[in-house]
Amino acid sequence: MPNLHKNFLKSVSSRVFPRPNKTKPSDLLKSWKIVRGDEVMVMAGKDKGQKGRVVKVLRDNNSVLVSGLNLVYKHVPVSSATPSGKVQKEMPLHISNVALVDPTNGLPTKVKLRKYTDPKTGVTERRRYAVGTNAYIEKKKYTEYQNEWIDGEKDTDPDIVQKVTFTANPNEPPFPPDLLREIANPRGGII
Repeated sequence: MPNLHKNFLKSVSSRVFPRPNKTKPSDLLKSWKIVRGDEVMVMAGKDKGQKGRVVKVLRDNNSVLVSGLNLVYKHVPVSSATPSGKVQKEMPLHISNVALVDPTNGLPTKVKLRKYTDPKTGVTERRRYAVGTNAYIEKKKYTEYQNEWIDGEKDTDPDIVQKVTFTANPNEPPFPPDLLREIANPRGGII
């Protein structure tokens, strides 16, 4: 959205220029204990008590999208794909209305962050632990988006990707000199 004066935005329809729904910087959370891929339970609202997986974390307004929860109908133009003119859409839930699920008993829990040093590698990290049961809550890798991948006509075949097409020669520059002159910046240096 372009930077326009607020008086102009008041006179223009919100369908043309949607107004950003952002939280004040002083109200933003400093540390997030819920990340994408976590299983959470809704604590307030119409879906209270239901569990779901976090699909997206919206840090600029302290909210999360949970798959299959807080659904609303959005009106769209009627077409062959949407004969009723309505589509169900997930809306954001405020972070205070969801709680992480304890992996041991499946109940909502508060979370404490503690430092953990791996004895083998010596790497220190902050881990999440459930307050009641003291169970470690692992940060899972979110890979559900890979199920939607479809190879298209412009995707490169795996055989071509693995083929070696360049062998470096220490006596020659990696690019031809005329190409190096072409990508050089106005001051004469190479980018």
